[in-house]
Parts: sequence; structure tokens; C-alpha cells
Amino acid sequence: MIEVKAYDAEGKATGPVQVEEAWFGGKVRPGVLREAILMYQAKSHQGTANTLRRSEINGSTRKLWRQKHTGRARVGDVSAPHRRGGASVFGPKPREIISRRMPAKALRVALNSALLAKLADGEVIVADCGTPETPSTKHVAGYLGKIGIEKGQTCLLVTAALDRTFYKSARNIHGVEVKELCEINAYAVVKPATVIFGREAFEKLLERRR
Repeated sequence: MIEVKAYDAEGKATGPVQVEEAWFGGKVRPGVLREAILMYQAKSHQGTANTLRRSEINGSTRKLWRQKHTGRARVGDVSAPHRRGGASVFGPKPREIISRRMPAKALRVALNSALLAKLADGEVIVADCGTPETPSTKHVAGYLGKIGIEKGQTCLLVTAALDRTFYKSARNIHGVEVKELCEINAYAVVKPATVIFGREAFEKLLERRR
């Protein structure tokens, strides 16, 4: 049995929420979790980085000075890699990213493993942050401070449904990301230091796993 910290709308601690490990697969499966994280990272790559090779540099190919009898080192043209503005050696070129694929069942196992790992480490919080009437970064930042989230600390805020006012209130806080419950995946859960579920979102999460 795992106890998850919970806070009310005022930021005061309430009774912890009890969670069974069996609801999330019983144990963390690091192999599946690793494969899922590598897949999500690979999908985020664009493969559009491009550097100029020596044959692609625009400029004169004239030898800057003669080879011998000048008292200076031998030198080529202005596109030589060791000169300022010259070509790149073995630099990246546009390439096709090799996509990774995983079965839907394996992705669910990876998500459960990520959640179970966070729960076991005490890095999951259930909170009633509430939504201000108008977008207010001060409101969300103040609440995070009350529940122990330090300034600059990375955290994922999970809501039960799309809430544009809440999203606009939290999007400018450094290190904070907002996602709907249906959007979370293993990488999104593992990446931040803390995962904060709205109470409604956490109840929906448990309903699907009991």
C-alpha cells in the first residue's frame, strides 16, 4: 500500500490517498519503460540539422599565399575547416529519423511502470489547486509554493479535462507543464521531478485501474 500526499484548495495537507501497487501492475518493468522513453525521445527529433561541407562553401578557391618560402605555415583556401567561416568537418546533415514503434499494450505497461515508480518514490501529489476566474499565474505559482514546490522545480500538472484558464495560468511558470489525463505517457511522467494530479484527475486514473 502506497500513501500519496494530498492537499486542499488552501494548500493544507489532508489525509493521504491510499493506492495499491497491484493497480499499476505490481512492479516496475524497467526494460519496457526504457524502450518507451527512447521511442518518445526519437519521435521528438526532427533530423533537420545541416552544416556546410567544404564543397558547399561559397567563396574563392584561390590559395591565400604560396606554399613555400614565406616563413608562414602552409595554407589552403578560405573554406578550409580550421579558418573562421570555413567548412564543418563531419558535421550533421539532414537525415531520416528511424522511428520506433511499440504495441499499445506495451505502452500501457510502460505508463503504469512510470506511475508506480513515481508513487513509490513519493513524487506524486494530489491537489485541489482550483481554477481562477481569469488567468492568473500568481494564483497557481502561489499554490505550488504552499504545497512545497520550489521555484524552478520541474513538475507536471495533470487535469481531468481541458481547462484553458488553468492552462494559461500555469504555462508561464518555469519548469511547469500542464497536460490532460488522456495525454500523459511514460516519458511525460518520468521527466519532471514531481507529478501533481488534480483530485478529479487522480480519481479517474484510479477508476481505470481498479
